Amino acid sequence: MSSSNPQRNPVVDTPEQIERRRIVEQFLLFQESLPKVNALSYQWLLNEMVPMSMAVENNLSQLDENSSVSSQSVEPTSDEINEEIHKLSLNKLEYVPSHKLIAQLCHASDEVKEKVTERLYKIGSGIGSKMTELLIFSNNPNLSFNSMDTLGMVRFICKEVWKLLYGKQIDNLKTNHRGVFYLFDYEFQPIQNFALDDDEEKLLSTVSPYIQVPLGVISGILTSLGVPEDDILVSFTYVDIPEDKKKPVGQFPKGLNFNIQVNQFQNNQD
Repeated sequence: MSSSNPQRNPVVDTPEQIERRRIVEQFLLFQESLPKVNALSYQWLLNEMVPMSMAVENNLSQLDENSSVSSQSVEPTSDEINEEIHKLSLNKLEYVPSHKLIAQLCHASDEVKEKVTERLYKIGSGIGSKMTELLIFSNNPNLSFNSMDTLGMVRFICKEVWKLLYGKQIDNLKTNHRGVFYLFDYEFQPIQNFALDDDEEKLLSTVSPYIQVPLGVISGILTSLGVPEDDILVSFTYVDIPEDKKKPVGQFPKGLNFNIQVNQFQNNQD
């Protein structure tokens, strides 16, 4: 005599459970996509910072020229004033494409280039200061870096900051233990798509303004952590890429060495 097990009815999710699971899956997809969106947005903003700074310099130069002419001219008549007012329009903006602004910068005078790079450096410094606030002080309001040595601060930049901004840590860190640090990045992400096969010197000159922002970031973070701004000197040089890190044709052919010199550290050691 055989007995058969009664079949169990399959469990059917309610509409509420199905909707809840759909919302959870969407949220998980959102979380996975968010870092990619942040990286893409930051890359686009960084690309536009250079032409934007050149556009600002053009506008400031135009204002200076107009002010100079106005100060030397005689008092305008009412007809001339009415004519100038008639020319004014909130919608009349001269749009210059980004690639033309970058070309202007490449052929600009040394004075203009210096002003643009200084503006980009200050933008980066502001980003660095804000990052310190968000990563450290907002989570640890009582934290003090007075007891942390400069090497600890630089390591923080090499690991946490660089990975957050550029998706990777610094490839190599060297120091003379007297306030000079060399941060090597052989694949600095924001410039990897720059490539000119026929003129390397022109390529390096074109890329140089884009590196002012990370230089400012480094300075802004160190300043926020208590190092006096006047004691910080941050610069960069292009370096050859090691054989084991050679990149395919079409990517930027050089690596970067971010050079940090902290004079306060040197003075304390003397």
